Amino acid sequence: MEDTMSDILPAWTAITDWLAVHAPASHATLRPGAAVAEVRSTEDELGLSLPADLATLLMVCDGTVDASAHDRDPDEYDPGLFLAQHHLLPLEEIAHVRGRGGNTDPFWGAWIPFAVTDYSLPPWGGLAIDVEGRLATFNQDGGEPPSTPLTSPGYGSLSEFLDTVAEALTQGTGPLMAEATPGFHRGALVWGPLPGEGAPWTSAHPKDGSTA
Repeated sequence: MEDTMSDILPAWTAITDWLAVHAPASHATLRPGAAVAEVRSTEDELGLSLPADLATLLMVCDGTVDASAHDRDPDEYDPGLFLAQHHLLPLEEIAHVRGRGGNTDPFWGAWIPFAVTDYSLPPWGGLAIDVEGRLATFNQDGGEPPSTPLTSPGYGSLSEFLDTVAEALTQGTGPLMAEATPGFHRGALVWGPLPGEGAPWTSAHPKDGSTA
């Protein structure tokens, strides 16, 4: 972990403030931030330092609650998938997914998984970050390591990713809007539109207006 803090907090604050007002079920999945000592302990387990952006984020929010562990209707959409259909992993789960104590899967190399589409069951898929702060997608089921940094849809770093999520939520604009639309499903942020007629989902920007 670098000693300097990163500049991701304005975007993260915009996201969480928006969730608190518009999607309280998703906001409720946010966990308290990790202590510096917990971050350093995880780094020792992983055998590498976390990029400043990720360390800063985890110290304000140590991931999201795994909704699959709660008494929840299996047909409900998971409220923790508010980061463009990804969970933010807690430190403990980052170490679990990647491997610890010298048992790190060679699949990962310099990459650290930090967000997954579903962490209730492996194999996992989601977003990874390397020691230089670059983002990549990964899918363990495919067997290919996340070796190619993302260049689209508009984010190559965690800071840029959070900026695009914040823009989509608060303004209804930006590169993520070409892939999915933020909307509401029973108090949660769900990226849709959902399939099927009569799905209980409404767009956050029905007239391309701001809900900031």
